[in-house]
Amino acid sequence: MIQILFLSSGQPMEQTGLRELIQSRLVTGNADQIMRRTSSILIWLCVASAAGLLLLAPRAGLCATESRAVLRTIRQVASLTNEQAARALPVDLEGTVTFIQPEDQSLFIQDDGVGTYASFAKDIGIKPGDRVAVTGVTDASFRPEVTATSVRILTHGALPEALPAKFEDLIQSRLDSQYVAVSGHVLAAALDQEAPEPGMRIQIKVGEGLVDGRVAHPGALRAEDLLDSDIQVKGVAGGKFDSRMQMAGVWLDINSASEVTIKQRPTVSPWSLPMIPMDEVIYAYRSSNESLRVRISGTLTYYEPGALAVVEHDGKAILVETSTMLPMHSGDNVEATGFPEIEDENVRLNHGQLRLLAQRGLAKPAVIGWESASAGKFAYNLVSMEGEVVAIVQDSRTAMVILWSEGHLFSATLRHDSSDEILADSDMSTPLSSRISVGSRVRITGVCFVDAGNHWRDRMWFTLRMRSLSDLAVLQQPSWWTVTLLVYVVTVLLAVILVAVAWLWLLRRRVKQQTDVLARKSVEEAVRERRLARQEQQRSHVLELINSTVPLPEVLREIRTMVSSRLDGASCWLELNGEAGVTPDLERPTGPTVVFQELFAPDGSSLGLLLATPLLHGSPDIDISAALSAGARLAELAIDTRRLYNDLQHRSEHDLLTDVPNRFRMEKELDQLMLKASREGAIFGMIYVDLDHFKQVNDQHGHRAGDLYLQEVTRRMKLQLRSQDVLARIGGDEFIALVPILRSQTDAEEIVVRLERCFDEPFDIEGFQIFGSASIGLAVYPADGTTKEALQKSADAAMYTHKESKRQQEKLLEAMHRAVDR
Repeated sequence: MIQILFLSSGQPMEQTGLRELIQSRLVTGNADQIMRRTSSILIWLCVASAAGLLLLAPRAGLCATESRAVLRTIRQVASLTNEQAARALPVDLEGTVTFIQPEDQSLFIQDDGVGTYASFAKDIGIKPGDRVAVTGVTDASFRPEVTATSVRILTHGALPEALPAKFEDLIQSRLDSQYVAVSGHVLAAALDQEAPEPGMRIQIKVGEGLVDGRVAHPGALRAEDLLDSDIQVKGVAGGKFDSRMQMAGVWLDINSASEVTIKQRPTVSPWSLPMIPMDEVIYAYRSSNESLRVRISGTLTYYEPGALAVVEHDGKAILVETSTMLPMHSGDNVEATGFPEIEDENVRLNHGQLRLLAQRGLAKPAVIGWESASAGKFAYNLVSMEGEVVAIVQDSRTAMVILWSEGHLFSATLRHDSSDEILADSDMSTPLSSRISVGSRVRITGVCFVDAGNHWRDRMWFTLRMRSLSDLAVLQQPSWWTVTLLVYVVTVLLAVILVAVAWLWLLRRRVKQQTDVLARKSVEEAVRERRLARQEQQRSHVLELINSTVPLPEVLREIRTMVSSRLDGASCWLELNGEAGVTPDLERPTGPTVVFQELFAPDGSSLGLLLATPLLHGSPDIDISAALSAGARLAELAIDTRRLYNDLQHRSEHDLLTDVPNRFRMEKELDQLMLKASREGAIFGMIYVDLDHFKQVNDQHGHRAGDLYLQEVTRRMKLQLRSQDVLARIGGDEFIALVPILRSQTDAEEIVVRLERCFDEPFDIEGFQIFGSASIGLAVYPADGTTKEALQKSADAAMYTHKESKRQQEKLLEAMHRAVDR
C-alpha cells in the first residue's frame, strides 16, 4: 500500500533501501533508533502521497476523456443509443457512399451491411460508389449519426448490392440508412422545384403501404413515364419525421434515373382515362387505399404547388392533394388524375397529378352569404362574400382577416405559398393594415374551405382562402360620420328635396312613357334569357351523354332534338357516311328548302350532313346557321369520342399482331362460360395450343417471318373453329380456344383434330416454306376442373403430355433412320 502511494506521487523509493536500514539497525541492537527512523519514514510517505493525489486530480479527468475509444466501423456507430451518440464520441471510419446531396451537405455511407448518415461541410466531388474515410464525432437524431470534420476519397468504385426490402421492413426502420431495392406501383410523380437542384418526387404503393422518394438527378426521366407503372427503385431507406423526430412515413433517397427500372408500364395512360363529372368521382372510391384512378377537368381556382389544388367545373369543385410543382395559376384550365378519398364527409383526390390544358377557363365566383357558406353548400367553390373587418392578423407566411357578416364572424386567409401570391410577388412583411383598416367593408373572393362538422345538424366552420391580394376589394372605408357633418348634410338634403318636388310633376309623364317601353323590353329580354338558358341546358345534357356510355344513336337523337328546338320545332335529321357507324333513321323529306351543315372528322374527312327544314314563319330571332353549326360540332365530338373509345376498348382486349382476343379478353369469356355452364349444367372445352419450334423460326428466318407465321397460323386455326368458338393468343407462341355448346367430349376432340390438321400443309412465308406443328391439350368443364385455374392446369398438362409424346416419336424415328443408315 505504501509503495503504491509513492508510485502515484511520482517519488519512487527502493524497497531494498528500507530493508537494509532496518537490518543494519537490528544488527547494532539500537531498536529505539530504528523505530524512530521508521516512524519518520512513514509520516513522509503519507504527506507525499496526499500531495501527489492533489496534483494529479485534474490530469486524471483529462486522461479519462482522452482514453475514450475511437469508433472505427459503421456498425459501432449504429449500435449506440441516442444518449451515447449525444456525447460526441470520436469517429474515424471507412465506408461506401450510397447517396450524396452536396447542396444539403449530407451523404449516406454503408459498410458490412450497415449504413449511417453523415453531414459534411465541403463538397469535394464525391460520387455514389466512392470509398471514403470519414473523421468526426457522433450526434443524436432519429438514429445515431455522424457530424464529419473531414471526408476523404479513398477509391472510386461501385454501389453495394441493393438489399430487397418489404414495406414491413421499411416502416419498422429495420433497414434504416441501408441501400435497398423496393418494388411497387407508382401513384404519383412530379418534379420537385423547391430544392437547390431540381429532383423528382415519387409516391409508390409497396405492399399494403406507401413509400415516398426523391430522385436527386432525374435526367431525362419524365413523370408521365412513371405514373401507374410498376417499378423497382434502388436507394437509401429512411423515414419522414414529425417535429419530434418520430417516424411519420417511409422515405427513399435515390441518386439518379439509372436506379429506377420500369418493370411494367400501364396498359392505359392515366391521361387517356375517360373524363368524368366531379359528382361521379365517388363511384371510384374503395376502402383500404384501393380506390380506382379517375380523371377530371375544370378550372383551377386555387393552387399551392406541391401541396394542394382546387378544381371547379359547372359549379362543382373538388380538392386535390398533389405533389405537382408545375407553374400554374388560378384561371388555368387543367385536367387532374388521382384516387378518390373521403375525409370529413367530403370527397377529394389523393396522390393527384395536374397538367395544363391549352385554353384558359373562366370560373365566376358565386356571391353568397354566411348562411350558405356555413351550411357547406359551397364547399371548395370559388365564392365572393362581403363583411366588415373586425381584426387583422399577419405573420411572414399567412395573413388573416376576421370579418363580421349577417351577425356572425368568419375568416379569410392569404397564404404566401399560393401560386397567384408567388406570381404577384407581394411583400408579406408589409402590414396588411396599411391596405385596409378595421371597420372597412370589404368584398372577399376566394375558395370556401370547410372543416369537419355534422352539416345535417350543425353549422360548419369555414374560411375563405384568397389567391392573392387582388381578391381583397375595399367597398367602404370606416365611417367618418360626425354631428357637424350630419347637420350640413341634412340641410343640403332638405334643399335637394324642395328642388326635387318642384321638378317632380314635370317628370311624371316622361317616366310613365319610359316605364311602358322598359316593361316591354323587359318581357322580351326575359323570353330571350329563358330561351338561352334552355339551349345551354340542352347543350350541357348532350355533353354529359357524350361523356357517358350511352349508345351513339341515342346521343345523335338528342342532338337532333336540340337543333330542332332551337329552330322552333323544325324537322332535323342526320345523313352519315358508312364510316361513321350510324345509318340515318329518317327519310329525307321533300318540299321546303333544306339547309345543311357538313360534319368533318379530325383528319378533315367528311362524316356526313346535318340537315333541317326551317319553318317558313319562324321567329325572326332564330339564327339558323348558329343552330346547325352548334349541332354539327356536337355531332362531330360524339362520333369522334365513340370512335376513340371503341378503338381503345378493342386494343385493350385484342392481340395487336394477330387481332384475336388476348389473355385479358379470354379470361372474361372464360368467366362467362363457367357461370353459364354452372347455371345450366352444360359442358364446354378449353384447348391449349403451343406452337412447336417457334424459336427456330425466329432464329432461322427473322422476327418478321415469325410474325407472319403467327398471323397465318391464327388464320388457319380460326377457319377450323365454329362461329361461337373463341380463339385467344395468351403468349408468344401459345393460344387457347374456348369451345362452348358441346354435346360431349367427342365434339371437342373433333375440333382438336381439325386444329392439328392446320399444320399438315407448309406455310409459304416470303418465298420460303415453314413446316409447322403444334402441341395441343384439351380440358373439359366440369370433368377436368371447376375453376379457371384447375381447367387451365388440366389443359396445360394435356398439352405437355402431347408434346412429350411427339418428342418420343421424333427420337424413335431418328433412331430408326440411324439404324437404316448403318
